[in-house]
Amino acid sequence: MKRQIIIDCDPGLDDAVALLAAFGAADLDVLALTTVAGNVKGPQTALNAQIIRGVAGRGGEVPVCAGAPLPILRDQVTAEDFHGSTGLGNIDFPAPNAPLSDEHGVNALIRLCRAATTNPLTLVITGPMTNLALALVMAPDIKDAIAEIVLMGGADREGGNITPFSEFNVFADPHAAAAVFGCGLPIRALSLDVTHGIRTTKTRLAKVRAVGNRQALAVGDLLDASCKLEFSANTDRDAPLHDPSTVIAVTRPDLFEGRRAHVSVVTESGEQLGRTRVRFAEDGPVLWYESADADGVFDELCRLLEGY
Repeated sequence: MKRQIIIDCDPGLDDAVALLAAFGAADLDVLALTTVAGNVKGPQTALNAQIIRGVAGRGGEVPVCAGAPLPILRDQVTAEDFHGSTGLGNIDFPAPNAPLSDEHGVNALIRLCRAATTNPLTLVITGPMTNLALALVMAPDIKDAIAEIVLMGGADREGGNITPFSEFNVFADPHAAAAVFGCGLPIRALSLDVTHGIRTTKTRLAKVRAVGNRQALAVGDLLDASCKLEFSANTDRDAPLHDPSTVIAVTRPDLFEGRRAHVSVVTESGEQLGRTRVRFAEDGPVLWYESADADGVFDELCRLLEGY
Protein backbone atom coordinates (compact mmCIF):
# COMPACT_ATOMS: atom_id res chain seq x y z
CA MET A 1 0.00 0.00 0.00
CA LYS A 2 1.30 3.44 -0.88
CA ARG A 3 2.00 5.84 1.93
CA GLN A 4 -0.58 8.62 1.85
CA ILE A 5 0.87 12.08 2.37
CA ILE A 6 -0.28 15.68 2.40
CA ILE A 7 2.35 18.33 1.71
CA ASP A 8 1.81 21.62 3.50
CA CYS A 9 4.13 24.11 1.86
CA ASP A 10 5.05 27.70 0.95
CA PRO A 11 6.78 27.39 -2.45
CA GLY A 12 9.67 28.67 -2.49
CA LEU A 13 12.55 27.26 -4.49
CA ASP A 14 13.30 24.34 -2.21
CA ASP A 15 9.62 23.58 -1.60
CA ALA A 16 9.25 23.25 -5.38
CA VAL A 17 12.06 20.68 -5.44
CA ALA A 18 10.38 18.79 -2.60
CA LEU A 19 7.09 18.68 -4.53
CA LEU A 20 8.75 17.37 -7.68
CA ALA A 21 10.56 14.71 -5.66
CA ALA A 22 7.32 13.60 -3.98
CA PHE A 23 5.37 13.40 -7.23
CA GLY A 24 8.10 11.19 -8.69
CA ALA A 25 7.99 8.72 -5.79
CA ALA A 26 6.21 5.53 -6.81
CA ASP A 27 5.47 4.58 -3.19
CA LEU A 28 3.89 7.91 -2.18
CA ASP A 29 0.29 8.93 -2.79
CA VAL A 30 0.15 12.73 -2.62
CA LEU A 31 -3.44 13.46 -1.61
CA ALA A 32 -3.26 17.26 -1.65
CA LEU A 33 -1.02 20.29 -1.47
CA THR A 34 -2.03 22.82 1.14
CA THR A 35 -0.28 26.16 1.03
CA VAL A 36 0.56 28.86 3.53
CA ALA A 37 2.12 32.30 3.45
CA GLY A 38 5.85 32.08 4.08
CA ASN A 39 8.59 32.42 1.52
CA VAL A 40 6.20 34.71 -0.37
CA LYS A 41 2.68 35.88 0.36
CA GLY A 42 -0.23 33.45 0.37
CA PRO A 43 -1.67 33.98 -3.12
CA GLN A 44 1.78 33.50 -4.65
CA THR A 45 2.55 30.29 -2.74
CA ALA A 46 -0.77 28.85 -3.92
CA LEU A 47 -0.01 29.84 -7.52
CA ASN A 48 3.47 28.35 -7.26
CA ALA A 49 2.09 25.05 -5.98
CA GLN A 50 -0.27 24.97 -8.97
CA ILE A 51 2.63 25.68 -11.32
CA ILE A 52 4.82 22.90 -9.90
CA ARG A 53 1.91 20.46 -9.88
CA GLY A 54 1.67 21.09 -13.62
CA VAL A 55 5.42 20.63 -14.14
CA ALA A 56 5.05 17.26 -12.41
CA GLY A 57 2.41 16.28 -14.95
CA ARG A 58 -0.42 16.29 -12.42
CA GLY A 59 -3.70 18.15 -12.59
CA GLY A 60 -6.80 18.69 -10.53
CA GLU A 61 -6.76 15.13 -9.19
CA VAL A 62 -4.22 16.47 -6.66
CA PRO A 63 -5.93 19.57 -5.27
CA VAL A 64 -4.02 22.68 -4.31
CA CYS A 65 -5.80 24.30 -1.37
CA ALA A 66 -4.75 27.75 -0.23
CA GLY A 67 -4.54 28.03 3.53
CA ALA A 68 -3.62 30.68 6.07
CA PRO A 69 -2.53 33.97 4.48
CA LEU A 70 -1.10 35.32 7.76
CA PRO A 71 0.61 33.94 10.86
CA ILE A 72 -1.48 33.42 13.98
CA LEU A 73 -0.22 36.35 16.06
CA ARG A 74 2.98 37.92 14.79
CA ASP A 75 3.45 40.39 11.94
CA GLN A 76 4.03 38.71 8.59
CA VAL A 77 7.55 38.10 7.34
CA THR A 78 8.40 36.80 3.87
CA ALA A 79 11.61 35.99 1.99
CA GLU A 80 11.32 37.42 -1.51
CA ASP A 81 14.87 38.72 -1.11
CA PHE A 82 16.05 35.11 -1.35
CA HIS A 83 13.42 33.31 -3.42
CA GLY A 84 12.77 36.16 -5.87
CA SER A 85 9.58 38.14 -6.33
CA THR A 86 7.75 35.09 -7.69
CA GLY A 87 9.12 32.73 -5.05
CA LEU A 88 10.54 30.50 -7.79
CA GLY A 89 13.70 32.46 -8.53
CA ASN A 90 11.95 34.24 -11.41
CA ILE A 91 12.34 31.06 -13.50
CA ASP A 92 9.97 31.03 -16.49
CA PHE A 93 7.61 28.12 -15.79
CA PRO A 94 4.42 27.32 -17.76
CA ALA A 95 1.12 28.59 -16.40
CA PRO A 96 -0.89 26.19 -14.20
CA ASN A 97 -2.81 23.48 -16.02
CA ALA A 98 -5.53 23.14 -13.37
CA PRO A 99 -7.33 25.60 -11.09
CA LEU A 100 -6.96 26.28 -7.40
CA SER A 101 -9.38 24.36 -5.19
CA ASP A 102 -12.22 26.29 -3.55
CA GLU A 103 -11.55 24.45 -0.29
CA HIS A 104 -9.50 26.22 2.37
CA GLY A 105 -6.24 24.47 3.20
CA VAL A 106 -7.11 24.04 6.89
CA ASN A 107 -10.48 22.52 6.02
CA ALA A 108 -8.76 20.20 3.53
CA LEU A 109 -6.37 18.98 6.22
CA ILE A 110 -9.26 18.24 8.55
CA ARG A 111 -11.37 16.52 5.89
CA LEU A 112 -8.56 14.32 4.59
CA CYS A 113 -7.41 13.33 8.05
CA ARG A 114 -10.94 12.39 9.10
CA ALA A 115 -11.26 10.25 5.97
CA ALA A 116 -8.04 8.36 6.73
CA THR A 117 -9.57 5.88 9.15
CA THR A 118 -7.70 2.76 8.03
CA ASN A 119 -4.50 4.24 6.57
CA PRO A 120 -3.18 7.09 8.76
CA LEU A 121 -1.58 9.98 6.92
CA THR A 122 1.92 11.38 6.92
CA LEU A 123 1.97 15.16 6.98
CA VAL A 124 5.01 16.71 5.32
CA ILE A 125 5.43 20.35 6.31
CA THR A 126 7.96 22.51 4.48
CA GLY A 127 6.79 25.98 5.51
CA PRO A 128 5.38 27.81 8.54
CA MET A 129 3.14 25.51 10.56
CA THR A 130 0.07 27.78 10.65
CA ASN A 131 -2.31 25.46 8.79
CA LEU A 132 -1.69 22.43 10.96
CA ALA A 133 -1.80 24.45 14.18
CA LEU A 134 -5.20 25.83 13.20
CA ALA A 135 -6.44 22.38 12.16
CA LEU A 136 -5.43 20.87 15.50
CA VAL A 137 -7.34 23.60 17.35
CA MET A 138 -10.43 23.30 15.15
CA ALA A 139 -10.49 19.49 15.08
CA PRO A 140 -8.28 17.83 17.71
CA ASP A 141 -9.76 14.46 16.74
CA ILE A 142 -7.62 14.43 13.59
CA LYS A 143 -4.63 13.39 15.70
CA ASP A 144 -5.93 9.82 15.52
CA ALA A 145 -5.46 9.81 11.72
CA ILE A 146 -1.93 11.26 11.62
CA ALA A 147 0.79 8.62 11.62
CA GLU A 148 3.58 11.18 11.85
CA ILE A 149 4.64 14.69 10.95
CA VAL A 150 7.84 15.18 8.96
CA LEU A 151 8.80 18.83 8.95
CA MET A 152 11.53 21.21 7.96
CA GLY A 153 12.05 23.71 10.74
CA GLY A 154 14.08 24.85 13.68
CA ALA A 155 17.73 24.88 14.65
CA ASP A 156 19.82 24.03 17.68
CA ARG A 157 23.60 23.90 17.32
CA GLU A 158 23.58 25.64 13.92
CA GLY A 159 21.85 28.81 15.05
CA GLY A 160 19.33 30.55 12.82
CA ASN A 161 19.14 31.59 9.19
CA ILE A 162 16.77 34.56 9.61
CA THR A 163 18.07 35.74 12.99
CA PRO A 164 21.09 34.48 14.95
CA PHE A 165 18.71 32.21 16.90
CA SER A 166 15.81 31.35 14.60
CA GLU A 167 15.16 29.31 11.48
CA PHE A 168 12.78 30.98 9.00
CA ASN A 169 9.82 28.57 9.04
CA VAL A 170 9.58 28.73 12.84
CA PHE A 171 10.29 32.47 13.00
CA ALA A 172 7.52 33.17 10.46
CA ASP A 173 4.93 31.72 12.85
CA PRO A 174 6.48 30.74 16.20
CA HIS A 175 3.11 30.34 17.90
CA ALA A 176 2.04 27.77 15.31
CA ALA A 177 5.37 25.96 15.64
CA ALA A 178 4.97 25.86 19.41
CA ALA A 179 1.53 24.27 19.00
CA VAL A 180 2.77 21.64 16.55
CA PHE A 181 5.93 20.71 18.44
CA GLY A 182 3.84 20.48 21.59
CA CYS A 183 0.94 18.47 20.17
CA GLY A 184 2.34 15.09 21.24
CA LEU A 185 2.22 13.46 17.81
CA PRO A 186 5.30 11.67 16.45
CA ILE A 187 7.47 14.25 14.67
CA ARG A 188 10.65 13.95 12.63
CA ALA A 189 12.38 17.31 12.37
CA LEU A 190 14.75 18.25 9.56
CA SER A 191 16.31 21.30 11.17
CA LEU A 192 19.24 23.42 10.03
CA ASP A 193 21.39 21.09 12.16
CA VAL A 194 21.05 18.45 9.44
CA THR A 195 20.16 20.38 6.28
CA HIS A 196 23.24 22.59 6.53
CA GLY A 197 25.23 19.40 6.02
CA ILE A 198 23.45 18.55 2.74
CA ARG A 199 24.89 20.94 0.14
CA THR A 200 24.14 21.29 -3.56
CA THR A 201 27.67 20.95 -4.91
CA LYS A 202 28.35 21.28 -8.63
CA THR A 203 28.91 17.52 -8.86
CA ARG A 204 25.61 16.73 -7.18
CA LEU A 205 23.77 19.30 -9.30
CA ALA A 206 25.22 17.72 -12.44
CA LYS A 207 23.90 14.30 -11.34
CA VAL A 208 20.42 15.74 -10.94
CA ARG A 209 20.49 17.31 -14.39
CA ALA A 210 21.81 14.05 -15.88
CA VAL A 211 18.50 12.34 -15.04
CA GLY A 212 17.40 14.21 -18.13
CA ASN A 213 13.62 14.40 -17.94
CA ARG A 214 11.84 17.74 -17.74
CA GLN A 215 11.18 17.42 -14.02
CA ALA A 216 14.85 16.78 -13.28
CA LEU A 217 15.86 19.69 -15.48
CA ALA A 218 13.39 21.90 -13.60
CA VAL A 219 14.89 20.73 -10.31
CA GLY A 220 18.33 21.54 -11.70
CA ASP A 221 17.18 25.07 -12.50
CA LEU A 222 15.63 25.50 -9.05
CA LEU A 223 18.74 24.24 -7.26
CA ASP A 224 21.00 26.35 -9.44
CA ALA A 225 18.92 29.43 -8.59
CA SER A 226 19.22 28.56 -4.90
CA CYS A 227 22.99 28.29 -5.19
CA LYS A 228 23.28 31.64 -6.97
CA LEU A 229 21.14 33.31 -4.34
CA GLU A 230 23.16 31.67 -1.56
CA PHE A 231 26.38 33.07 -3.00
CA SER A 232 24.79 36.49 -3.57
CA ALA A 233 23.96 36.58 0.14
CA ASN A 234 27.70 36.86 0.78
CA THR A 235 28.27 33.25 1.77
CA ASP A 236 30.86 30.96 0.26
CA ARG A 237 28.76 27.81 0.64
CA ASP A 238 26.59 25.86 -1.77
CA ALA A 239 22.86 25.97 -1.08
CA PRO A 240 21.53 23.53 1.54
CA LEU A 241 18.86 21.03 0.57
CA HIS A 242 16.31 22.15 3.16
CA ASP A 243 12.75 21.20 2.19
CA PRO A 244 13.45 18.25 -0.14
CA SER A 245 15.08 16.49 2.79
CA THR A 246 11.62 15.99 4.29
CA VAL A 247 10.43 13.93 1.34
CA ILE A 248 13.67 11.96 1.26
CA ALA A 249 13.37 11.29 4.99
CA VAL A 250 9.99 9.70 4.21
CA THR A 251 11.30 7.50 1.39
CA ARG A 252 14.77 6.77 2.86
CA PRO A 253 14.83 7.36 6.62
CA ASP A 254 17.98 5.27 6.87
CA LEU A 255 19.95 8.16 5.36
CA PHE A 256 19.42 10.28 8.49
CA GLU A 257 20.49 9.99 12.13
CA GLY A 258 19.22 11.83 15.15
CA ARG A 259 18.14 11.72 18.77
CA ARG A 260 14.78 11.87 20.48
CA ALA A 261 13.91 15.18 22.06
CA HIS A 262 11.34 17.52 23.51
CA VAL A 263 11.19 20.75 21.51
CA SER A 264 9.75 24.07 22.65
CA VAL A 265 9.64 27.42 20.86
CA VAL A 266 10.31 30.90 22.17
CA THR A 267 7.15 32.94 21.52
CA GLU A 268 8.00 36.00 23.61
CA SER A 269 8.99 39.07 21.62
CA GLY A 270 12.66 39.88 21.60
CA GLU A 271 15.85 38.77 19.91
CA GLN A 272 15.19 35.07 20.55
CA LEU A 273 11.66 35.01 19.09
CA GLY A 274 11.26 31.78 17.12
CA ARG A 275 14.17 29.98 18.72
CA THR A 276 13.70 26.23 19.08
CA ARG A 277 14.88 24.88 22.43
CA VAL A 278 15.82 21.21 22.19
CA ARG A 279 16.02 18.96 25.23
CA PHE A 280 17.24 15.51 24.32
CA ALA A 281 15.46 12.67 26.13
CA GLU A 282 14.54 9.10 25.26
CA ASP A 283 10.83 9.79 25.83
CA GLY A 284 10.75 12.79 23.49
CA PRO A 285 8.07 12.78 20.76
CA VAL A 286 10.43 14.47 18.28
CA LEU A 287 13.19 12.69 16.39
CA TRP A 288 15.63 15.57 15.90
CA TYR A 289 17.92 14.73 13.01
CA GLU A 290 21.54 15.81 13.38
CA SER A 291 23.36 14.22 10.45
CA ALA A 292 22.74 12.70 7.03
CA ASP A 293 24.49 10.81 4.25
CA ALA A 294 24.55 13.82 1.91
CA ASP A 295 25.63 11.88 -1.18
CA GLY A 296 22.94 9.31 -0.44
CA VAL A 297 20.32 12.04 -0.12
CA PHE A 298 21.16 13.38 -3.58
CA ASP A 299 21.23 9.87 -5.01
CA GLU A 300 17.72 9.35 -3.63
CA LEU A 301 16.59 12.66 -5.09
CA CYS A 302 17.79 11.45 -8.48
CA ARG A 303 16.00 8.12 -8.03
CA LEU A 304 12.74 9.88 -7.25
CA LEU A 305 13.09 12.11 -10.28
CA GLU A 306 13.71 9.05 -12.45
CA GLY A 307 10.20 7.91 -11.46
CA TYR A 308 8.52 10.19 -13.99
